[in-house]
Amino acid sequence: MYEPFHHVVNNVPQTVLQYERELDRPVIGVMPAYFPLELIEAAGGYPVQLWGNNLPIEKADAYLQSYCCSVARSVLELELRGIAHMVKAYAFTSLCDTLINIRETYRRVFPKPTLVLSIPITRTEKARKNYLSSVIKSAMEGLEDITGNKISSASLNAAAKLYGRTRALQRRFYRLRREAPGLVGNYDFYTVIKAAFFLPAEIYNGLLGDLLHGLLEGVAPENNECPKLLISGMVFDPLAIYPIFDELKVCVVDDDFANGWRSVAKVDLNTENLVDGITDFLFGPAPCCCIYNPDNDRHPYLLDKVRQSGADGVLFWYIKFCEPDAFDRPQLMAYLKDHGIPVTFIDLELSMTNFEAVGTRIGAFCEMLQNASS
Repeated sequence: MYEPFHHVVNNVPQTVLQYERELDRPVIGVMPAYFPLELIEAAGGYPVQLWGNNLPIEKADAYLQSYCCSVARSVLELELRGIAHMVKAYAFTSLCDTLINIRETYRRVFPKPTLVLSIPITRTEKARKNYLSSVIKSAMEGLEDITGNKISSASLNAAAKLYGRTRALQRRFYRLRREAPGLVGNYDFYTVIKAAFFLPAEIYNGLLGDLLHGLLEGVAPENNECPKLLISGMVFDPLAIYPIFDELKVCVVDDDFANGWRSVAKVDLNTENLVDGITDFLFGPAPCCCIYNPDNDRHPYLLDKVRQSGADGVLFWYIKFCEPDAFDRPQLMAYLKDHGIPVTFIDLELSMTNFEAVGTRIGAFCEMLQNASS
């Protein structure tokens, strides 16, 4: 049932090359995070999302310090090793200082085109829209130059429906996990979500639709015995850690990952007024530590997610050295503790291969949760 998704995630270069040939579209690497894939689709590009990998860092340290976040370093490693040779151009947002700096590194070091959709740091919606109106125009013109195609109203509408369908299916998948803990293994769940980073949306939608149909036919009763966790962090990698959750019989019932729920929760892109649509897309509904939006506080949001999901506790999933995530975590942990929610955190590197200590920490936390409930 999950094999097609595992095949994609275990064979990323081959998958991308296959669909590049079949679609005859330029592959555009999308850097973290929240770049509207609809724009790339509407321009006739093939978007592939790059959220890091588990390669050992051999070349990227020549351009980024070892204390920069491992997501940025590992993505840069792909290009430096020539593994991303099929990527014809890169699309950036501006989530943090490291990603802004790596964008400049790509511009100076590599011959491939880069384009950017900078996310404004302003307090009012009017100021956001004023800024984004010029940014969106520039990004669309850059995409048209790369693909050789004009973005039309028709292509935008079609792309919005396509990716709206993707996120709607993924939200159903999330809902099923919440309603029937244990029905989908943790490793399988995040493999399914990750496969969307590399597959064309129409192919992925078909696979996920079939999977959901099969799961709904055999839906199992809720497993009330497993410790239930909500996980919060920037990226849900490394995937190799999830078999430990499965061995410990831990049920992850929800998450607050930037490449998980925060992206899946994005509303359908309004193409009638693209500036309004992209403003809503970027700034809602799930708050993010990397996006300044004082009207969308993460503290009550996360508490509501815990209560709605039925989670017994929250595990903060910290990828070194993500500064925005690190700045938010102490206040969030204190807030949840004040409301009676057990919390802990783990430190991870994307290039990690030994998860024994992490597994021990997770196991101890879950044992504490089970003892508290008994």
